[in-house]
Amino acid sequence: MTEVQSLLPDSTHFPPSSWQPSRISDPPEPPPQDTREADLAALAAQEKLGHDGKRQRVRPRRTVDPFGGLERWKIFRTTQTSVHDQLFMRTNPSYLINLLPPNAYTNPAVSFCSRYAHTSTNKIRCPVNIVKWTPDARRVLTGSTSGEFTLWNGLTFNFETILQAHDSAVRAMEWSYSGQWLISADNNGIIKYFQANMNNLQVFQGHQESIRDCSWAPNDMRFATGSDDGTVKIWNFELMKEEKTLTGHGWDVKCVKWHPTKGLLVSGSKDNLIKFWDPRTSKVLTTL
Repeated sequence: MTEVQSLLPDSTHFPPSSWQPSRISDPPEPPPQDTREADLAALAAQEKLGHDGKRQRVRPRRTVDPFGGLERWKIFRTTQTSVHDQLFMRTNPSYLINLLPPNAYTNPAVSFCSRYAHTSTNKIRCPVNIVKWTPDARRVLTGSTSGEFTLWNGLTFNFETILQAHDSAVRAMEWSYSGQWLISADNNGIIKYFQANMNNLQVFQGHQESIRDCSWAPNDMRFATGSDDGTVKIWNFELMKEEKTLTGHGWDVKCVKWHPTKGLLVSGSKDNLIKFWDPRTSKVLTTL
């Protein structure tokens, strides 16, 4: 017993505590008041005020869905009883909501859009060199002279993302047929690979001069580029390796397109000539 008492601390070294339990006998207090809703309302009211303290006029953006006509056309095709059932446009403004894609009419000219919808302006005003719809057809990707990619919402007409993609002016871009890859080229002859989420994968030198156009092969394994150096090059996408160089134009190559289903290339140049190429033999098939 004495051994245990010797191990215990000596209480004479600690002064007596002055603390006494008092809140047990106090009456209950109400919980603190929730001011989050008031803070959010004040913040929303502050956001509506401009820099000069005056109230701004809020105008909601009008949403335009380009898929509405496609859905109506699909419904019409499922309920169509005969090939003689044809659609036509009525001469009344109230029927504009029934406007369908051009392929839905025997005369596609009646489906041309001629009404102004909206104008979108980037933060930094600079010329836009190329415009492409994304594979889902709901966004628009633009390439500008400043080397920026701007992703616009095709339904509400506002920008979603601004990306500094190139160091010089963007001259060409093209989505693959699978919709997974994007190739772009700039004024310095640089070629870049991007994913659908705008993640840059590869960068390499394609031409010594500006690249004006690019086009994918039907199987997405190769692509072609046309440059101001007067040549058309065929590239292996996976290896980033030049396979063939097509020479024959006497001036800058301004455009090049690969046939969507066949092994056929067509290019246009500043020398006023259009050439058809066989990408397997690198020979000119005909010149217009």
